[in-house]
Amino acid sequence: METVSVDTIYPESDSTNVTVGDLLDSNSSITAVRSGGVGQQTSVFTRGTNSNHTLFMINGSSITDHSTTNGLFDAGIDPVPYSTSIDVYKGSQSTLFGPGAIGGAVNINTATAVTDKAEIGYGSNNWQSISVDKSLSNDGGLYSLRVNQDQSDGYSVVAGGDPDGYEFQSINFDSEHYLKNGILQSTIVYRDAHTELDGAGIDDTDYTSDSKFYFYQLRYQGDGFNFVIDRNQHDREYNNTGELDTYDSQTNHVRFSINQSVNSLDITAGADMSQYSAQFENRGSYNSSVDKSAENLAGFVNWDWIGDSFIINGGVRRDWNSLHTPVSTYRLGTGYIISDDVTLIAGTNTGFKAPTLYEMYGADNFGYTGNPNLREETAQTYEIGVVTDSRDKWSHFSSRSVFFITEINDQITYDNSTYTNDSSGTSMIQGWDFNSTYHVDQTKIKTGVMYVIAQDSSNNQMTRRPNLTANIGVDHYVTSDTKLWYNWQYHGDHRDIHPSTYQVVDREYQHHTDIGFDHLINENAVVSGVISNVTDLTYERPYGYSQPGREISIRFKYFF
Repeated sequence: METVSVDTIYPESDSTNVTVGDLLDSNSSITAVRSGGVGQQTSVFTRGTNSNHTLFMINGSSITDHSTTNGLFDAGIDPVPYSTSIDVYKGSQSTLFGPGAIGGAVNINTATAVTDKAEIGYGSNNWQSISVDKSLSNDGGLYSLRVNQDQSDGYSVVAGGDPDGYEFQSINFDSEHYLKNGILQSTIVYRDAHTELDGAGIDDTDYTSDSKFYFYQLRYQGDGFNFVIDRNQHDREYNNTGELDTYDSQTNHVRFSINQSVNSLDITAGADMSQYSAQFENRGSYNSSVDKSAENLAGFVNWDWIGDSFIINGGVRRDWNSLHTPVSTYRLGTGYIISDDVTLIAGTNTGFKAPTLYEMYGADNFGYTGNPNLREETAQTYEIGVVTDSRDKWSHFSSRSVFFITEINDQITYDNSTYTNDSSGTSMIQGWDFNSTYHVDQTKIKTGVMYVIAQDSSNNQMTRRPNLTANIGVDHYVTSDTKLWYNWQYHGDHRDIHPSTYQVVDREYQHHTDIGFDHLINENAVVSGVISNVTDLTYERPYGYSQPGREISIRFKYFF
């Protein structure tokens, strides 16, 4: 058992979401703020930390877009059909995953398809979707191909404005080859997202983006030895009335490790190396650019020990970067097994976020110049909690309740036409994170609650982070072939930024309800339907960006 707080989400079991950001918003530990409809920029706040403090990965490898100005990963343009599951790691996790994991990490898992299927969908705003999964096996291994296209006319964030549509295409190839002493796996992901954009409270009829992403990975797991080699590329273009802005990022990555078990102690030691670069050019009245590359080398050791009543997890890591000073991180967690049903956990994890290439070396025509002397943002998370897992012949209840504190030092802020480290104090994020699943007879109830106080070094409440978030999900099988489900999400009172004056303002709570069904027509066919925002609530999230009203969709899935 790991003492690290982690949730696993299965996209296949969720019929309401198109992108990773929308799917993550169903987890109460995360606030995913989407600037309008599907396809618009989506910022992810994990346990109250900043929107650029969550590291995104595929199969354990970072997919950071180094051409972004502040390192934010846009979770609004990454469709989920190619993913088999998504792991959400909470708290500072750089010892496990490297730079960027100050607030947490999101790992998108892929695997070879086990069934062949085709799916079509249609819904409100002319939403249309089609996907095909095809698998093949022979003496050489397993192979699968997933192809998906998803599009919609969308709607406008401004009343009476021009609708903002999107079109996503994704292709995913996975393979597995069983060798004498291990397994060799490969993954290829291609994604193209074309979206129409608006500004906050502004209807822009000819502003579009085209974001392409490429990921190639080869990984080997053997008896005592593992390695991963991969490459990812981000290729983004923004066109506004003929003004073309381009953003490109490339990362080459290699990781290898050696595993050794001694009695009850498992030790993993290895090295992690990456070379990354970014080039972007903003044109027009606002002109900015960067063209830079860097290398990062890390060594790490992690260990796990399991006794009769105690569990201890730990690790250390050291990162050397060609552009800034070395950084050391560590983690230490322990669990005490009180009974078969209850385990107490406690621990501390550290993390850091390196300055982006733009923050260090960028420039624009309004006087901004980068600061090559920026230090890394560093964080430490403390946790204490209880994990339960009890079952009998009629029911099963599991839960994780955790009190946490995350302290962030040297946060990077913008001031006087450059970026600087805030050395005046510590940003403090503290709260309580709870989630549970109760399964009885033909009904499953999932509950998530997080209460968080997020304050900067001046003790000001940070924006777009509600004190209270919650979700309740209910799945009920009416018959063995028909499931009805209900999901309610709540985002409490919070502070936001006014779209015109840019002043910090107070916002009231927001919530919405989705319902749906899944029906097994026969052993080869499933039909499902969804009504999102059932009560047709009108709300803006964030301020100035209207969210969709009631939407209805239906999907048909056929296994062949």
